[in-house]
Order: sequence, then C-alpha cells, then structure tokens
Amino acid sequence: TGDEVRGWTWRVDVAKTSKHWEGWYEGMGERFLGARCAKLLILAGTDRLDDALTVAQMQGKFQTVVFPNAGHAVHEDEPERCAEAVLGFAARYARGGDAQSS
Repeated sequence: TGDEVRGWTWRVDVAKTSKHWEGWYEGMGERFLGARCAKLLILAGTDRLDDALTVAQMQGKFQTVVFPNAGHAVHEDEPERCAEAVLGFAARYARGGDAQSS
C-alpha cells in the first residue's frame, strides 16, 4: 500500500475503535451554532453540511471559507490559505467587528 512505500506502519487496527465513533458528531452543528461568538467554518466542500448548518449558512450566521482542492485535513492540505483565513477572521473581530451571537 501507499503507507508501506512511505514507511508508515499502523500500530492500531483503527476499525476496532469504530464502536466509539457513533454519536461523537451528533448535534455538533447545533453546538457550533449555539456558541455566542463570531464563527468561522473552514471546509473542503459544503456538500456534507447538515440541515441546521445549511440553513444558518444561508442566513449568514457564520463565515464560511471553502477550499475545494483540500481533502479531509484542510489545515494540512492548504496551511497558508487556512492560516490567512483564520488570521483575517481574528483580526476583523479583534477590531470590534459585528459578531453574530445567535
């Protein structure tokens, strides 16, 4: 496999941990939206947003930055652009920008 070519060796059978996966993400969108602060969501694509996030995005309740050429680990695939997005967002609200609180 590609991992062997790079010299990687898995130390854990990740599939055996699957019983712990279910539920960790349930309600995550609502918790994100419920945070009473300015919000930035950085994504590789918007095709997997749940209903609550999709509606809130359309209503402008948070800033979205999409990097369509990135994979699952956006910050690793697009580190400079991701950092620029976060720094720009932080600078805007550090100056007292209008933060959505709902």
